[in-house]
Amino acid sequence: MKETLDHLFESMDKAPTAADHPIFKNAADKEYYETQLMFAYRKLEAGRHHLENVEGMLEKSKAQAMTAMKKHKKPGKNAIASTASMIVNGGSAAGYIHELSAFLAAIRSGLDFLTVAAARTIKGVKAHSVHDLEKMAAKGHTGHVLDAVRAHHAWLAELREYRDEVVHRLVVQAPAEGWLISTKGKTSKTVLPIVVPRKTPERASDTRRSRMTEDLDPPFGLERWESHGAVSLPDGTKEVWNHEVVFTPADSHVPIVELMEYHLSAYQKFSAAIFDAIVSSKFGKAK
Repeated sequence: MKETLDHLFESMDKAPTAADHPIFKNAADKEYYETQLMFAYRKLEAGRHHLENVEGMLEKSKAQAMTAMKKHKKPGKNAIASTASMIVNGGSAAGYIHELSAFLAAIRSGLDFLTVAAARTIKGVKAHSVHDLEKMAAKGHTGHVLDAVRAHHAWLAELREYRDEVVHRLVVQAPAEGWLISTKGKTSKTVLPIVVPRKTPERASDTRRSRMTEDLDPPFGLERWESHGAVSLPDGTKEVWNHEVVFTPADSHVPIVELMEYHLSAYQKFSAAIFDAIVSSKFGKAK
């Protein structure tokens, strides 16, 4: 994205200013135009910042879980009886949702800054929301910018629906955060992955009654998998050779970092496509 932006700036520097130019009637117009493009890039940096915050939170959470599991009381030697201890704290995991909401807001804001710049290459068009350009493309209008918008329509619609639901209409249910120690002859230790809805979240109650029933196993958005193996010895005793419990995202959910990386990558690709389209349009002068 940075390379295509630099190329755009180089082309912009070479573009003349004139009273009849579609965009650059004077030097101040160039300053304003470059500012809009840089704002779009700053929103990419903001998105990266929120992703890094989440990655840092995950590292800290995992370290705390590993320390807590070391302090957990160990079962007796050769214990066969089934024991399990799960420590889940959903409240503290709300921070992940706050970061996700801020991340989505930054990406959506970046699209608006891109739109302001891109729309000026289309004669007679002023737009402040990428949705305005999407509607033009859907009606069959063509051009360098609109063709780029049309090519990325699926992602733009996906982001808008997810972001609008999360930012304006609901708060995504905080994911479960914690760890599990399970013993069946051998001990399995696992840290719960932090997951969020893969697609637009469904609306759910956030009431005192609903919070009283949050202690689910597996926690919401996760699937639990358990393997166990034992053999009977000639003396009648049993020897456990394997025991493992793991949690994975349910089909409806995805690790939070994976979702953020997906949208960040898509934003970079769309931005690069728009930058190229602006250059190809010769800043609105190309037919």
